[in-house]
Amino acid sequence: MKAMGFMWGTRFWLRLIREIIGSVIDVSKRCLNGEIDPYIHVIDTVLEKPVPQIMLANSITYTPGTVTIDIDVEGKKLYVGTIFPRGRGDIIPLEPHVEGWLGR
Repeated sequence: MKAMGFMWGTRFWLRLIREIIGSVIDVSKRCLNGEIDPYIHVIDTVLEKPVPQIMLANSITYTPGTVTIDIDVEGKKLYVGTIFPRGRGDIIPLEPHVEGWLGR
C-alpha cells in the first residue's frame, strides 16, 4: 500500500511541476498581450475529506493564474479565481493524482 502511495505522490509532484511551468508561460503571454479576463469558477470535486481537498486547493494556488478563494468541504466545492475563463479539466488536472495518493 505504501508503494502505491509513493507512486501517486511522485506522479502528483511531477505533474504539479509541469503544470506550474506551463502556467508561467501562459500567464506571461497573457499579461504581455493584455488578454486578462478575471473569472470565478465554482468547481465540484470528487474528493470528500478535508486533507485531499486542501491539497488540491493548494496545488491550484501554486499554479500561476489561479487562486483558490474558498473551499466548501461538505458541499465538495472549490471556488477558484482565474485570470481568464477556462474549463474544469484545465483548473484541476491534478485531482486524480490527489485521489490516488491521499484517497477521497
